[in-house]
Amino acid sequence: MNIKKFFELAKEKGIEASEVYSSKKSSLSFELFHSEVSSYTASESFSLSARGIYKNKFGVVKTEKVDKKTPAFLVEEIIANAKVIEKVEPALLFKGSEKYKKKNLYNPEIEKISIDQKMKNLYEIEAKLRKFDPRVIEVQTVQYEEEAVEVNLANSYGLNLKSKSNYFVYVAVVVVKENEEVKTGYKVLLSNDPNELNIDKFVEEVVLDATRKLGGSQCESKKYPVVLNQKSAADLLRAYLQSASAEEVQKHSSLFIGKLNQKVASKKITILEEPLRKNVFFRYFDDEGVATYNKKIVDKGVLTTYLHNLETAHKANTTTTGNGYRTGSKIGVSYVNPLIKPGKVSEEEMINNIQEGVYISSIAGLHAGLNPQSGNFSLQAEGFMIREGKLAEPLSLITVAGNLLDLFMDVSEVANNLELQLSGVTSPSLLVKSLAVSGK
Repeated sequence: MNIKKFFELAKEKGIEASEVYSSKKSSLSFELFHSEVSSYTASESFSLSARGIYKNKFGVVKTEKVDKKTPAFLVEEIIANAKVIEKVEPALLFKGSEKYKKKNLYNPEIEKISIDQKMKNLYEIEAKLRKFDPRVIEVQTVQYEEEAVEVNLANSYGLNLKSKSNYFVYVAVVVVKENEEVKTGYKVLLSNDPNELNIDKFVEEVVLDATRKLGGSQCESKKYPVVLNQKSAADLLRAYLQSASAEEVQKHSSLFIGKLNQKVASKKITILEEPLRKNVFFRYFDDEGVATYNKKIVDKGVLTTYLHNLETAHKANTTTTGNGYRTGSKIGVSYVNPLIKPGKVSEEEMINNIQEGVYISSIAGLHAGLNPQSGNFSLQAEGFMIREGKLAEPLSLITVAGNLLDLFMDVSEVANNLELQLSGVTSPSLLVKSLAVSGK
């Protein structure tokens, strides 16, 4: 599309300022089941959204069709949509930051690897999974996916930002059986560096995730010192950080209302947002064109900032933190690359100091089992008993319950084993002084 023509036409029609955001995606995915390709998809998609300020109101339009008529269509729709908006609020478009920390994280090596080789990797993974342990009775799935994304954000103030990134994912799920007990295990590898694929290590971790659950029992229901592994801690951190959104604060649905510069976690907890961290989630500008920067959200237990987009910052009479991100065509508040600052002890050292406790390896049911208003939660979990400083028998069909704020207040140790999750959240293992665990 001729963006310059769109801006000129918008100005002629009385649109004070306008913006175009486009996203082009190409993806490839395939899956094996019983050594046959059960699905194969290659696709490309393009979407374009435009916003404009017309008589102090925002008009928004989205389209996937682009031709010579598109500029005129966008202008007409912006004006029409702005006219039907009754509530007048400050309509804000960003003129640009002084400096942007650009990085090229697009790795052409991913596309250079032939589809045949990527398929061979899946066949090799599946074959090795079947042979790794006699208790493996089924390889439910082995999947590969890759995606490349190009984003362009331009506005009538002269801002013109571009980014290009790509990544790949390998997923495998196995079923193991011992006597009459059946368990599943899985592993996900997310990266944009093909050298990070170690098939033998990947296979071992998939099978181990299943076999270590065999022989599971339930523990006595009471409060224990609890070690949350990286994934469980990251899942809880995602829920916790929803309250850092200024949008949630202004809607009175945050646990952090009135808690700015106050204690919201243990002094062991420092939470960072690092959109400039070099990984597949890197972002040097948000979806409003604001330069992102690395920041502390919680510093040694103290909440140091809310996360703002342009609108929430205007309402709070402050500046945006570069956290305006799109959900569809609507811009809300979100985060990129949040993490808990790692400590100095290993997970093993953390466990060594516990006479009797529980190690949580996975939690489920966060959407239904967590009340975002109160922070109270009751979640299904799996893990292991800790006895005399070592992991003991596996635990299944257990429930952990408590309050999200209390849990982060009760963290007594943070491990040094940072791990990035598929959700984009990074966390080390955490030791919680006391948490209710229900079993028998």
